[in-house]
Amino acid sequence: MTDKNIMRDCKCLMITTKDHRKFFTYEKNYMQLLEFSKLFGAEVSIVNVKEAEVLDLAQLAPAFCDANYIPEKRPNYQVLEIKLPQRKKRKRQDILKMAQVIQGHISKAFLKGEVVSLKKLNKKFAEEKLTLACLCNHVAVAKKALEEKGYRVVKVGGGQYQIAN
Repeated sequence: MTDKNIMRDCKCLMITTKDHRKFFTYEKNYMQLLEFSKLFGAEVSIVNVKEAEVLDLAQLAPAFCDANYIPEKRPNYQVLEIKLPQRKKRKRQDILKMAQVIQGHISKAFLKGEVVSLKKLNKKFAEEKLTLACLCNHVAVAKKALEEKGYRVVKVGGGQYQIAN
């Protein structure tokens, strides 16, 4: 890298990967880094750098892929705000327990004659940060189990299901 990438006394983003490597980039790149951060569990922080090598997106991508990447200058920075904390890996056993809780809730709602809505499920289990696709899978599992017992579950609207009378 050339000296033109060395920034002094400025605010920028710091991306910390799971393997504790730190990369610095411009604040304008925040939106482009959201999905990367979520997918790879990286932490994104706003920092004030005293001196660090700041990469643009074109330089950042190959640097992430290079396990041996070491910045030319040792970064000197102060964390101002953590925008996206590093996701903690959940144990498989905990994930399976939560799946049973969610599917149990769905089955009970079906048996009470309630309309099961993906929107309501998303609100109820918001702290789990599940995708709609994941919630659809939980509904499908609960639906299949009930159908094996002789019930018939039908779609009554967009993302809404109920046991048919």
